Amino acid sequence: MKKYLLTVLLMTGITYVSCDRKDDSFKTEIYQEIRSVNKMALASMSINKTAKLESSDWYTIGKRIAVYSYDSYMRAYIDLSELQPDDFIFDDDNMKVRVILPPVRTEITGRDMGMRKEYENIGLLRSELDSKERAEIKEKANASFKKEVENNPVFKKRLTDTAERKARAYFENLFASRGYHAEVVFGK
Repeated sequence: MKKYLLTVLLMTGITYVSCDRKDDSFKTEIYQEIRSVNKMALASMSINKTAKLESSDWYTIGKRIAVYSYDSYMRAYIDLSELQPDDFIFDDDNMKVRVILPPVRTEITGRDMGMRKEYENIGLLRSELDSKERAEIKEKANASFKKEVENNPVFKKRLTDTAERKARAYFENLFASRGYHAEVVFGK
């Protein structure tokens, strides 16, 4: 009877130790899996930009007015390669985890190559816009767009709020599927 009891206790202890090791390996695996994602894009938006050229010279007859538009793109992301192991704080007794994510960042990711002609009024004795002039219009509009994004926090705030909401939902679901309740916060 004593041998049987001792065997049961040893087997229970071995099972308990192996469960702990499994939990630790789970934590290491999930950390490495999440960190390996690098940039996790969570939100994007396209912003329509309009560019206008208006010219009239005293020595020519007529005006040249041209309005073009194109789309520029922004995204919000989290750089998960910045994660550290201590950014996941597990409370195994209550099956909770606190996840400290890097801050959401935004970036301009590009723009349309071509421009859409919205309006054009070229006087009878004036020349059409050439590709060099259209490229100059686009570059000026792009510089204006970048300043607008820097000076107007609405674009970044909208993207950041959406990205944070999606990141919370993603990590809450990820850990819920493993039996944990996740609290997600963002670092500075």
